[in-house]
Amino acid sequence: MTSRAVTVGLGAAFVAASTFAPLVLKTTPSDLDLFFWPSAETAVSGHPLLIYSAQFIGGVFNDNGPLGLIPVIPAAALANALGWAGSLAGRAALTGAVVSLFVLLLAYQAVRLTGAARGRVRWPLGVAATVLLAPALWIGILDYGHIEQPVEMCLLLLAISWSLGNRHALTGVALGAAVLTRTIAGFCAIPLILAPLATHRIRPMAVTVGATVITVCVGLAPFILADESTVLRALVTNRGGLPIGGGSFWIVARHASWAGFVSEFDVYIGAAVATGLVAITLRRKPALATTHVGLLGLLTAASCCVPLFAKSVFPYYLTEPYVFAAIWWLARPGSALNWRALIPLLLTIDVFVVKAALMTPFGVWGAVAGVTSGVALAVAAGLVTFDLLHDPVDVAASPVVRHGPRHQRVSAAVQEAP
Repeated sequence: MTSRAVTVGLGAAFVAASTFAPLVLKTTPSDLDLFFWPSAETAVSGHPLLIYSAQFIGGVFNDNGPLGLIPVIPAAALANALGWAGSLAGRAALTGAVVSLFVLLLAYQAVRLTGAARGRVRWPLGVAATVLLAPALWIGILDYGHIEQPVEMCLLLLAISWSLGNRHALTGVALGAAVLTRTIAGFCAIPLILAPLATHRIRPMAVTVGATVITVCVGLAPFILADESTVLRALVTNRGGLPIGGGSFWIVARHASWAGFVSEFDVYIGAAVATGLVAITLRRKPALATTHVGLLGLLTAASCCVPLFAKSVFPYYLTEPYVFAAIWWLARPGSALNWRALIPLLLTIDVFVVKAALMTPFGVWGAVAGVTSGVALAVAAGLVTFDLLHDPVDVAASPVVRHGPRHQRVSAAVQEAP
């Protein structure tokens, strides 16, 4: 009872801190004000299908899916009722209060996943703290206003749990919902889609892919029918026209003759590398597809490819790889005091390297910091991949082999695969 009271008290303190911090620190507009809030106001005013037509002066588009507005719409409705809609700090505080609930849910899911992998968690509050106190998450929400990331991460961790439980249709639904929250979640879908294929299960992979595509299509269809050109520009074509910016190693090629190719195809380059890295790893160690540690490690490596190859990088780009890396590190049996703790630590340091790089993005320091960030991400992805390839996997304990003859055949395929 005492432990539960402490947990509830700490949760309430976190909500309070998330609510009051913007009142003190919020002084300049962020992405919350540039496109999330105008889109939410459009929905609240009775035009939910026209959220992509709401844009800030200068052509800044909301380039994430409609589910990213889940934390903002109730905050916008309440701000209008209180007369706070015109206050940067006031509306950020209300949004922070709503978002904090999703961050708490994310921390709870991290504890559950860690417990499922280890059998039990001795220090659940310690595991939760790695999420609740993550600099990437705080900077992303407070400084940049990216309130959709906790919602996206909750859906991705849910997809991991369902994938390990062989609930492939639900895995696809969760992945599709994550993409509808933050489009870059497509990178995180790569390991979960390829996982069944690693153990020669074509049908489960097809079900996951089908459910993902159907979820995304059903979620976007009403918006496309109502405002096709704006939706396609915001979600598809807008990014390709943006130049190389700060925080990325691509900054050294800003004036190169092939800089236009990078500007147009940076996401596709990153996706190709992530797919190849995951596919090769699963080819070498198919059993990774059936364990918590294996999937979390693959998701860490794949999500690192987003900030690694993006033409412009911001600190909140490190949120997904950090969360996956932290749970991957803590999910292993035994003491958490091992070298794998260096991966989330390295990604946390990189948050501040990128932040510093953006202060003078086109200067010498900006170029040095961008290259340093790229090296750090490559090292993080490489170390996780190396560990996965050289660490023994307990196939017998995996969720795939718990039920009946069909799963026993899958287990045999895993053990016999080269």
